Amino acid sequence: MKSKRLRFSRLGIVRIGLVGFLSIVLVRIGYVQASDHFLAKIERDQWSAEETITPMRGTIYDASGDRLAFSMPAYDLDLYVPGLQQLGTAKLQQLATSLAQIVGAPESVVLQALMQKNVVWLRLYPYFVHVSLATKERVLQLFNQMNISNDINPYKTYERVYPDGSFAAQVVGFIDQTGSGAGGIEREYNSYLSGTPGTVQFMQDDLGQPLPFDQVLTKPVQNGDSVYLTIDPAIQHYAQEALATIEKRFTPAHAAIIVADPNTGAILAMATLPTFDPNRYFAYPASTLDTNWAISDPFEPGSTFKIVTLTGALATGAIQLDQTYMSGVDVVNGVPIRDWNLWGWGRITYRMAMIYSSNTGFIHIGQAEGVQTLYHYIHLFGMDRPTGIDLPGEGNSILFDPNHLNPVDFATMTFGQGLAVTPIQQVAEVGAVANGGYLMTPYVVQKIIAPDGRVIFARKPHIVRQVAPAAIMNEITNVMIQDVNQDPELMAYIPGYNVAGKTGTAQIPSPNGGYIPHKYNLSFIGFVPAHHPVLEIYVTVNEPLHAIQFGNDVASPAAKFVLEKALHYLNIPPHGEPTAKPQSQSPTTQYVTVPSVLGDESAVAQHVLQQANLKASARGVVSVITAQWPAAGTIVPAQSRVLILAGSAPNETGMVVVPDLQGLSMADAVNACSIVGLQLQPKGNGFAVWQSVVPGRKVQLGSPLVVQFAPIQ
Repeated sequence: MKSKRLRFSRLGIVRIGLVGFLSIVLVRIGYVQASDHFLAKIERDQWSAEETITPMRGTIYDASGDRLAFSMPAYDLDLYVPGLQQLGTAKLQQLATSLAQIVGAPESVVLQALMQKNVVWLRLYPYFVHVSLATKERVLQLFNQMNISNDINPYKTYERVYPDGSFAAQVVGFIDQTGSGAGGIEREYNSYLSGTPGTVQFMQDDLGQPLPFDQVLTKPVQNGDSVYLTIDPAIQHYAQEALATIEKRFTPAHAAIIVADPNTGAILAMATLPTFDPNRYFAYPASTLDTNWAISDPFEPGSTFKIVTLTGALATGAIQLDQTYMSGVDVVNGVPIRDWNLWGWGRITYRMAMIYSSNTGFIHIGQAEGVQTLYHYIHLFGMDRPTGIDLPGEGNSILFDPNHLNPVDFATMTFGQGLAVTPIQQVAEVGAVANGGYLMTPYVVQKIIAPDGRVIFARKPHIVRQVAPAAIMNEITNVMIQDVNQDPELMAYIPGYNVAGKTGTAQIPSPNGGYIPHKYNLSFIGFVPAHHPVLEIYVTVNEPLHAIQFGNDVASPAAKFVLEKALHYLNIPPHGEPTAKPQSQSPTTQYVTVPSVLGDESAVAQHVLQQANLKASARGVVSVITAQWPAAGTIVPAQSRVLILAGSAPNETGMVVVPDLQGLSMADAVNACSIVGLQLQPKGNGFAVWQSVVPGRKVQLGSPLVVQFAPIQ
């Protein structure tokens, strides 16, 4: 009996122990399933996955709404190299041959990549990157035929397409193999264009394949914004056509053309040499991809900088345009500095110094205004800092420290040597002259549009500061008109339009000091129509070959070509017949010296000019000639017109007689006012039909004279 109770007692203990053990196991299982978040996370991670959704990059448009860059669906192909290498040499060779034919790669390049050691997944750039759907399908078909479909993994992505190739390449830029902007607008506005990736979370099976009907979108993708440029496709085409001609004729080291609206700062065209095709950017050297010669590298501007020097001197009253000096040579601290033609033009006015591009004249002008004034106007023109254009890689000027500037360096600075500025800085500078005195910030992006059509950015023209009064800029403009019209070769002359312009011929500094012999940077800058500007252009050509080394012979013809084409394209009509027909540019052009007819009767003066093989254009209210243009001693092409005025010279009291400008073109009116000492303020275009002061009235020297111009029917 006792043994029987003991047996039942032992059995109870076993039962109780078994129940207790099972309870502990069940509690632990419940704890693991319900309370152990760490293990639960491991479990979820084994069965869940997250995939990034790549956004479509925004489109870049020109000013006409045509696409300059856009994205389209494409694929990246990753190949599993260890698996492929198990095929053996013969089949690997066969695979390389077939792949090379499909993707357009050299067979040796593909084979070498497939035989690499210590490489697991291969994405051969650029041949397996951003391939089309058709190419992807052909590659997959090949792998299926060779029973190696598990050794390739296609990833959906987007291909960046530049439909016009090298068109405006330095402005548009390109994206690198990571899909990020690496130049131009693509880089500067990458944060807008790139968009925001999305993510999708899903459950997967033990092979990593998504389970159906269980996809969860956790973060929506935001496609990139579209960027609209100020680049006008027609004007950009003209600029690139002109550069192609320059490259063919002169094979320069580099060159650039910028066309802008001087009233707003909008860049209408920007073309450079050398250039590249952004679809194949990897085929070009880094120096070409990274350098935009229109904005990046400063260089000595030469005579185009004289505009800055002259503006400061006129605005401060340091000189008057009709003051005279002796040209030819000037000695500064014992150093002789000569005019470009070595002997000069005798005693001439500061106005003629600008027209003839006299270096010695600008030494005198600079000395009259002084170092501090010149540097002040360098600052006002924005030439001591970057312009702020919305493109990457803008350079800055190189200037002497004004506190440690010796007289010789200052003398050369006045005519654009010894300092360095960028082309875009000069465009901003001359734009201020063209628009009446306001420095504008140049820009290439006019607006940015979100994928839903919202305008998220709209550019407004930005005035940096006023440089000088409109009256001063009007004087500069008039001299620049005369510079173009009185040019013996008339390279920038456009019949029917007043072009205000200035050429530049600058020596290129040597790394060892001094200048490189026979190496020059040649340029032209100007705007048209001069008193109602719509277009401003800057052409720079560095180290041209096979050419006379003057800006007028290399840069001016390109500027004329672009401006003529653009004026016609924009439907800007000529304001009248040209003041003088362009003379032949052939070596047989005959030149004559203008005689003095001052003090002669009008009839006698006209006969003297006729005998000198010149044409006379007479104006005045009395018969004795008191002023003439061009001045006596000037060398001009035969049959040029000489403007002679009667009764208009200033007397001892500083009074001048207002000439009759009725029927004169604007260019002739500019010349007439300049030689009698009046400030022309033109209105309209064409020929003079009205003037604010009646002919014959005496007014103070330097008085303004408003003249209305209109086309003659």
